[in-house]
Amino acid sequence: MIAWFSSRFGFDLAIQITASHNPPMYNGFKVITSKGSPVPDEDTSEMERLYDQERRDIDRSVSSIRVTKPQLIDPSSHYMDHVIGDVLGMFKPRSRLRVIVDPLFGTAINYTSKVLRELGMDVVEFHNDYDPGFGGRNPNPEPENIRDTVQEVMSKGYDIGIAHDCDADRIAAIDPSHGYLSPNNVITIVLEHLVRGGFVKRGVVRSVSTTHIVDLIASKYGVRVYEVPVGFKHSVKYLINGDAEAADEESSGLAYSWHVPDKDGTYTAALLTAIASEHGNLVDAFDGIIRGYGRSFYRRVDVPFNNGKEFVSRNREVIIDRLHELGSVRQVITIDGVKVVFNDGSWVLIRGSGTEPIIRIYAEAFSEGRLRQVIDYTVSLIKSLG
Repeated sequence: MIAWFSSRFGFDLAIQITASHNPPMYNGFKVITSKGSPVPDEDTSEMERLYDQERRDIDRSVSSIRVTKPQLIDPSSHYMDHVIGDVLGMFKPRSRLRVIVDPLFGTAINYTSKVLRELGMDVVEFHNDYDPGFGGRNPNPEPENIRDTVQEVMSKGYDIGIAHDCDADRIAAIDPSHGYLSPNNVITIVLEHLVRGGFVKRGVVRSVSTTHIVDLIASKYGVRVYEVPVGFKHSVKYLINGDAEAADEESSGLAYSWHVPDKDGTYTAALLTAIASEHGNLVDAFDGIIRGYGRSFYRRVDVPFNNGKEFVSRNREVIIDRLHELGSVRQVITIDGVKVVFNDGSWVLIRGSGTEPIIRIYAEAFSEGRLRQVIDYTVSLIKSLG
């Protein structure tokens, strides 16, 4: 909402105080440009350099600033009208679905639920008390953090569940048949219907760690795929310069060129719910993806490792060589760590985290057995090299 409002109403700069999906002891801020996008890497790096260089002077200057009461504005009505108008211009909800929305004690409280009610849904909001401790859990909509919400959907007759992280750029979903739907699953459902409806024609951006079902959807409809490193900042330029209308990332969600060039969980929740309503339910919408493109299985494993980025870079060639033992290799991608794509459609990505002492291993395959084989072998490989 902040990104949309500031860009739509002519602000030169916006600052959002947030630690995003991180535990409650963290804090930080996002700097947002006049286009509604995160600032580029080079600007972030310069801010950090200047602060490190001039920290004492900055701290002294800040302490002497006279604090005055700021002008307060509430852009929520403008934002929600925009979301509702956009969604109804693309999809026509037909069924009144029972929806539970879980904002995980964060800023989506009274946003996603209100938008979905305006779209004609019967909505219950869960975990909707503002809580800086997030109910004792990490405010990230992963299965271990929303078990009670999943149980509510599965046991009490809801058609769909929606969950966000604490600043609402991330989204996960739940349906009463499949249970938890990851951001990868949400991405494929929404993208299929946007492309089929002609709203995405030029291209779609996906991170190197995102499901390749995106590629199958794009190939079917003749849409180009741009693969970028992990981190949504790498997708922004494709949305701004018109190369792509949608961008997605497995850990977070979707962004749209006609909205703002950054992730918006409420906007995606509205699209997903409207799509499910057109189908009659979310189960059928996801089953359509499985019938059309196959059922893929996806997993991420974190291996404790100091200096993971440097390790992966130093051992790149031996990692690639050893991964050939898993099968015939179709493609090797090194834009972010080491990614190997096999001829059977499975793939594995190995990359060091930029913020934690771990190596992340991502993999996708079209059977649980193949996924387990790829993950187990890769974890053993990294440990043996380390």
